[in-house]
Amino acid sequence: MLKTSTKKIETIKFPVNVTRVDIEEGECLLANKCMVRVAVERKLREIDPSMPNHHTRVDAGHIKFNYRGHRYAADTARVAKANLIEFDDEVRERRKAKKSLTAFKSKVEPFGFKVVAIKGAKLQPTTRKRKDNINIARKERQAAGQKPKKYTLHKRVVGFA
Repeated sequence: MLKTSTKKIETIKFPVNVTRVDIEEGECLLANKCMVRVAVERKLREIDPSMPNHHTRVDAGHIKFNYRGHRYAADTARVAKANLIEFDDEVRERRKAKKSLTAFKSKVEPFGFKVVAIKGAKLQPTTRKRKDNINIARKERQAAGQKPKKYTLHKRVVGFA
């Protein structure tokens, strides 16, 4: 039997502008210094200055962040996704310019996009018991010979880590 239901989804929308400074000061292999992440975090601080860190995470698939006690997730806009992939492909040229002490000019131009984020679960503080269980499980995996997961640049950007 087919059943149809309707549920209320709360969203927030805000524009994000990635500036020339974000592009020049951003770093390719560091997720915390990604140009899109820096721009989204700056915008969230403008909107809600009371929260010092929104724990923003960006990859080619989603933008996730915390805002007013809840988790939010948004799909990464096409223009941001394309520029993010192009930005991360410039890693060799950036390293070469840094070694030779020359200025590097990125192919990525400043751009803007709109974030439409869906409200998710409420933030719950991690209890001491939960942390202990996580550490025990981690040690058990290590003792069994399982290697810890490593996310590469390709996995983060193209593979949606």
